[in-house]
Amino acid sequence: MPHRSRRTAPTVRPATLLAAASLALVAGCSSSSDPASSSSDPKTTEAAKTAAEKPLIGVGEANQVVDAYQKLNNQANAQRSLTLMAKAEDGAMLAADKGYFTQLPELDPKQVASNLAPFAYVQRSFFIPPASAKADWFLMKARFADLKGGKPAAPSSTYTRFMVFRHTGGGWRAVAAAGFSGAEQKDIPALAVDRQGLASVAAPTTRIGRTAPADLAGLVADLYATGGDKRVLAKTRERDDAIGVWADRGEHLDAHAYATYAVARPHVGATYAMRTADGGALVLSDSAVDETVLAKDVNSWVTLGKSLQPFVKHGSARMSQVVQHDLQSQLGVVSPSGGTAVYAIDQQTTGIDATPMPAT
Repeated sequence: MPHRSRRTAPTVRPATLLAAASLALVAGCSSSSDPASSSSDPKTTEAAKTAAEKPLIGVGEANQVVDAYQKLNNQANAQRSLTLMAKAEDGAMLAADKGYFTQLPELDPKQVASNLAPFAYVQRSFFIPPASAKADWFLMKARFADLKGGKPAAPSSTYTRFMVFRHTGGGWRAVAAAGFSGAEQKDIPALAVDRQGLASVAAPTTRIGRTAPADLAGLVADLYATGGDKRVLAKTRERDDAIGVWADRGEHLDAHAYATYAVARPHVGATYAMRTADGGALVLSDSAVDETVLAKDVNSWVTLGKSLQPFVKHGSARMSQVVQHDLQSQLGVVSPSGGTAVYAIDQQTTGIDATPMPAT
């Protein structure tokens, strides 16, 4: 699966559509203030302990969620339907895919057809917390496979995807996704599970060494705004690509305009983190940056590339300033020592603020 890039038109399949089927949450255990949970009766105590270790959702139900998600996703892709997408997603994934669907009229039709071709998730693994953790989400690890004649073809060996499904008022929704690509798949950490196979959620703001999972978003956005602090983020392909974007800012403007990047307020700002077997955490979150291009004088102006024109109603007329709003969906790993590495930064333009040149 290709990465979204600030230097090319976003062409990643919006693989984020989730069926609107609503599956009930598994009931959690009694609170500690419940007389039954504080009983000294050994049988009652054991029963309370067993209830505390019920999963948020069973594996069978989780598979049904993903099956329903795939069906609606493929229907929405075939119909190019924003309506179906909006019923299926939430959070940063919804914002990113709305941006992609906005661009569809001006994207390469062959590339769009490839990105939106029917697919399935295979080789699924689920990481489900206990109901007692009070979490409302679970994590899936899987591979992509194209659908041929309604059946999955050979799975991709070049990409491993992680996806978060969260239970909201309308049912289960896909809210975050990113993955490991190529040789960096060797860095996929083992996730911590207990004897019952239940996963452990990491609190977003609790530090693991020097770093909290919630810090990943700011660290990624800062790569574009300042080039980042190389002492904080470990060297990975995604980190270096982002630094390269910052280093090359304005290179194509021929001294006729300024180009700057600034950290922006995320659409959602959610952080989903699961404990790894070594005591660290696997993290998925969203961040945002704004790229501003400003003409230096009245004899210079800014124009929009074809793929960005659908975001601006007055088209590609001469602009004195353009602000491009980009969303990042990132995946990273926080090590037990607190070191952090980012392995995916999937980007999507979600809007454009353009200021036309004044009339002369």
